[in-house]
Formats: sequence, structure tokens, C-alpha cells
Amino acid sequence: MSKKLDFVNDYISNYVSDNFPELSRFKIEINPDNLYYQTSINGYKRVLYMGLGHLTYPNEVIVNGGFHCWTQVTIVEDMLYDLIVKHGLHRQQLFPTIWFSEFTIKNYNEIWDSFRQFNGYDLSIDKEKLDALCQHYKEVIVKHFIPFWEKFSDIQYINNEIVDKVDQMNLADYFGVGLMSFKKLIIMRICRNPKYHTYKEWLLNIYKEKEDEMKNDTEWNAKYSLLKELIEILETK
Repeated sequence: MSKKLDFVNDYISNYVSDNFPELSRFKIEINPDNLYYQTSINGYKRVLYMGLGHLTYPNEVIVNGGFHCWTQVTIVEDMLYDLIVKHGLHRQQLFPTIWFSEFTIKNYNEIWDSFRQFNGYDLSIDKEKLDALCQHYKEVIVKHFIPFWEKFSDIQYINNEIVDKVDQMNLADYFGVGLMSFKKLIIMRICRNPKYHTYKEWLLNIYKEKEDEMKNDTEWNAKYSLLKELIEILETK
């Protein structure tokens, strides 16, 4: 544990909690010292990660400031997570449905670059810069993250603007890596997308065509079994 990192984390965390009491801090096993916040509203989880640079050589300094932001559609992520556990696949700790990225936000790069102003300062001893970073986080949350969360806390909007318009090959730009095709299938079924059955058959055929070739591949077969059970669940509810 680092006293410097703890100090900066606690300082930022207290600032965020005072200004956004709806955002509760949580920890994940792989990064217990980092700042993660979330709030759930009407079946949508809004999540924010606030990152710092922790350098230990030649001297220990706490630098930079950055972020990741995303929205989770709870019904989609919970359904997939339960099946992933059941079929013994690798369990990711976070399942963002939609990322805050250059594909979902037009001025994403400008927002990301705005944090460069804090490079080169040790935030653990430069209180003026630490206060400025906290204020900058507040401005970015209000001006960019909250509107993003509100926009994508609507599964029908995701269906209309991403599922219906984004090419399959570019789907990871919005849904991230992982079982993105399965996420798309769930959203299509929930939204009664008329292309659901066509997409379902396309997915099934991809697996059926490789059934003999991949019969000894444990992970591939787990995903195939997951897909078939997922379809059964979607079509019996």
C-alpha cells in the first residue's frame, strides 16, 4: 500500500462524494486501489473509473489523471454473466454495454486530451494541481459523462442507433470485446427487432459450420452451448 496514493485517492473520492452523492465508490479485485464509482437508475448502471499514474522510480510520485466511463444495461449484463459462470467461461469483472469512446462521443479525444494539463506534477504534494484536477473531473462529469449516461440509458435507443446501424465488424467499437454478438442478440429480442430471427440463424450457422472442426475445443463448445441456452431463455420468456 502507498500512503501517497491513498492520500490522493481519498482526496478525490471525498470531492466526488461531496459533489455527486449518487455515485457510490466500489472496488474490484484486480485494481482495489483505483477509483470506481457507480449508480443504478431504472435498470441501467452508470459506471465511472478515475485513473491515476503511480510511479515508483526513481521517486514515488502520483501523476496524471484519466478516466473510463460506460453504461451497463443490467438485464443484458446479468443474463450474460450468469450464463458465463454456468458454462465455465472466463468471467470479466465489468461488463460495459456501451463505452464512452470516440465512437459514441464526437469530441472524445478533446476530452481525453484535456487531462494532459496535469502531466508532470506530483499530485500528492501539489495541492493546487490536485484541487484543479478535482474541479476538472467535476466539469467533465457534468458536461460529458452525465449526458452520455442519460443518452445510453435507453435500450431502445441502443437498438435503433447501434444494433440497427453499426456493421457487425465494428460492433466492438461500441460493445467492447467479449460476447458482443450475444449482447446484440439479447437487445434485439428485448426490443422486438424484426431482424432478430435472421441474426439468430446467422449466429447459429457460424457455430454449426465449425461443429466438427471445433469439437475438441472446450471454450468454443462452451460458447456454443451458451448461445443455445441463451436463445432458449430469450424465446421462452
